[in-house]
Amino acid sequence: MAKEKIKNSIWFVIFDGLKIYFSNIDKFILFMLFPVFGQIIGLLLTFGLTIGLADRVAQKAQSMNSALAIILLLAIPGLLIFLKAFWDYMVAYVALNSMTEGALTTGHVYDIQSHRQVATRRTFKYIVFLLGVGVLSLVAIAFSIIPLLGLIPPLIFWVFFVLVYQVFTFEDELSVKECFKRSYELIKGDWARTLLLMIILWFFSIYIITEGVSVIFDCLHLTDRICALFDIVGNNIQLEYFNKALRYINMQEITVKMISKLLFMTALTTIVAGLSLPIRSICYTLWYKTMTNLKDGKVEQKPKKQKKSKKAEEE
Repeated sequence: MAKEKIKNSIWFVIFDGLKIYFSNIDKFILFMLFPVFGQIIGLLLTFGLTIGLADRVAQKAQSMNSALAIILLLAIPGLLIFLKAFWDYMVAYVALNSMTEGALTTGHVYDIQSHRQVATRRTFKYIVFLLGVGVLSLVAIAFSIIPLLGLIPPLIFWVFFVLVYQVFTFEDELSVKECFKRSYELIKGDWARTLLLMIILWFFSIYIITEGVSVIFDCLHLTDRICALFDIVGNNIQLEYFNKALRYINMQEITVKMISKLLFMTALTTIVAGLSLPIRSICYTLWYKTMTNLKDGKVEQKPKKQKKSKKAEEE
């Protein structure tokens, strides 16, 4: 295999990405702690206070309006924590790309605040960019529910625009619209390889780790104990109305335990996906640089040697 093909392969990207990640693993994990767990804590605090204390507030409040006002006040601290953590998580999509650039040039990741400023110094533009990502995501989801099409449109969408965050990070002169166009141009012609890279990263950085942690929790008999913390949600849902409809169509009824297990797995997957975001961002940044070099002609493929015909040799 030619040297150029080795450097431009997804395996080289994954290998180099893991090397960068594990050589700076402490900084990446610390950087993602609040963005990931802050969202979980904020949601738990919000729903815990509002749902858990709703009955007591309703009994002691003088009117329905005052009860709603008190419940709203109880939700504010958790919502503020969630929103701050969510914003930091969105900033991480850009900051991690900058960190990767720093690791490539210096071999280390430092001055985290300067990497965050790659996004925060363009706050308004970044918010517009995120709104664009959100709108296109909704369009892709809408297409996914159309019969016969299924997940094909969302899949095509995410593959072609998987590098938009890298484009936004490194090509700050481009407009929001041009960021999406640039990502499309970089992926065009390498859609299959990019899809394979995405599948590999998703499978090993999210699915395998989530299932592994779940198995460990089961072996330690921790799953049921943790799921019990989510029972408050199921206990406050009128499941009988849903189960009555499910019995009518001969489907399995929903139980509090099922809801708790679903919430537990959702939280676990969210945590794993969040903490492993640096691995995916690093690999996508390396893939962006590879595609940029190829498409901009900075890396030239060696032409194949052509055999001379006997007639040409005689001449």
